[in-house]
Amino acid sequence: MNYEIAEKNGQRTLVLRGQLTFADRAALDQVIAQVLAGEIRTMSVDLEHLDYMDSAGLGMLLTLRDRAGKANVQVRLVKPQGDVKELLSLACFDTLFSIDS
Repeated sequence: MNYEIAEKNGQRTLVLRGQLTFADRAALDQVIAQVLAGEIRTMSVDLEHLDYMDSAGLGMLLTLRDRAGKANVQVRLVKPQGDVKELLSLACFDTLFSIDS
């Protein structure tokens, strides 16, 4: 997994690239702490360049959602593509997150 944290017009975005798998668990835990630091109300997770995600990746997104909820931050998933988009649909993540194509 490669990532970037971007801020524009008061909106914080976590951009994920490559693959999100169980092997990325520890790294993503640290990224979540970084992205939720400071005063924010909403954040986006840009999935446009995420090529692959396994079930552990789904769990990590749920962890992000839970930790964000405790900090009163709303999380939105944006631009999922291909297999990642299909996996989110199969897992009914549209009932848990706002997902913008």
